[in-house]
Amino acid sequence: MAASDGWFERLLLPTRRSSYVLLAALVVDVFFVPPLVDLAVLPLWFAAAATTVTLLASAIALGGHRAARGLIFGVASLALASRWLHAANGIDTTVLLDASAMAVATGTFAGMLLADVFAHGKLPDRLIAGLLAYIFIGTTWAQIYHAIDTVRPGALSLPGTVHSVSEYIYFSFATLTSVGYGDVLPVNPIVRSLAVLEALTGQLYLVLVVSRFVGEQAAGRAPPDR
Repeated sequence: MAASDGWFERLLLPTRRSSYVLLAALVVDVFFVPPLVDLAVLPLWFAAAATTVTLLASAIALGGHRAARGLIFGVASLALASRWLHAANGIDTTVLLDASAMAVATGTFAGMLLADVFAHGKLPDRLIAGLLAYIFIGTTWAQIYHAIDTVRPGALSLPGTVHSVSEYIYFSFATLTSVGYGDVLPVNPIVRSLAVLEALTGQLYLVLVVSRFVGEQAAGRAPPDR
């Protein structure tokens, strides 16, 4: 690598390897750590540490977007600061800040990954970008529900008065995948509308992304015009 390249270029991993690292960090951070924190198996600071790893892995994996590096580091830094602030005290104000900042960060990352999906890159890299984008989309919706339920308690029919991140993640991905178990229901009119929008997002995502890949494969195998 040329000596003129910056420190960040030297930090970057090959695209596919950095994506695998991000995928592993994201799966652990979203699907494993929150329920273990709920069960008191892990402390709250561990969740903040897991999110730190995910945010750093996101910044590195998306570092190829040179024009957007400022935005990437800005939203990642905001989310990182809010997550540790929430881990330190956990009052309602920091809960709202944490959920809002994480929604902005994960939504930004999802948008950039979708841009990679529809770009003209290598198919394996774009496939994993599509998977990462899907998880980030579900996580974004979960944080939005968390923020609304903090401002308007009872927006979701969750048991008890103190709700955890894992409950919003559960509702979000059940909605995104159209599973709809029915054990958690949107009560607030705004949340109902958002839940419908998320369900539509999940369906449209499959249609648009899968059809894109299938169309490309079909076009690549089609016999040349005579």
